[in-house]
Amino acid sequence: MPDMASRTQSTANDLRDRILRGKFPAGTHLQEIPLGEELRVSRTPVRAALATLASEGLLEYAPKRGYTVRGFSLAEIEAAHEIRANLEGMACRLVAERGLAPEAGAELARILAIGDAILAKGRLFEEDREPWTEMNDLFHGRIIELANNRLLADLIDRTCKIPLASSRVIHWYDFEALKGSHHLHHRIYGYIRDRRAVNAEALMREHIIQGADQIRHRMRTAAPRRRLDRRVAGGSS
Repeated sequence: MPDMASRTQSTANDLRDRILRGKFPAGTHLQEIPLGEELRVSRTPVRAALATLASEGLLEYAPKRGYTVRGFSLAEIEAAHEIRANLEGMACRLVAERGLAPEAGAELARILAIGDAILAKGRLFEEDREPWTEMNDLFHGRIIELANNRLLADLIDRTCKIPLASSRVIHWYDFEALKGSHHLHHRIYGYIRDRRAVNAEALMREHIIQGADQIRHRMRTAAPRRRLDRRVAGGSS
């Protein structure tokens, strides 16, 4: 039986994916009871999941009104990823220039090994989704911490509050895409370890921009489906 934290994360992941696919357009008022019935979970994980997505910038909260889906454009998402790519690239450069302490290098290697074990199964299992998300978030977050630059960390944190810009937003639907993304994790780690600062910076930028490319593809793929759904609902041919 999954614990409450697991149910909350699973619910947040499901809601995030539905927002990305256009199931809940901008301005949609999300209510706990109907969502719980639709997702087949109790109100408690729904309430926690809504708070999680609000912290990510996907939802807006107003007293006595609750949560509504925030309006955002593909241009905003792409701009946020570009900014985050440059900032995290800078973090990689700073760490590589300073040199990676052995214990920090071992920690990053242990984080990457979590992803290796998940990919070794050969396909995606839903129970691995949250461990993968944690692994991805830890890898990016630890590099930012190792840069030891508070202003840089604050700017990255602010950027990650823009919808879908956070390192906790992963693309769990595509095994090969995740495999390629993790391969870049290993290369970034190798460049940092070997003090190849310019390479580490450039590859981190490329890695984050690829995330924006995947979001662009999903949003553009979802748009014709939403138009078709509206025509079917209205009885049009």
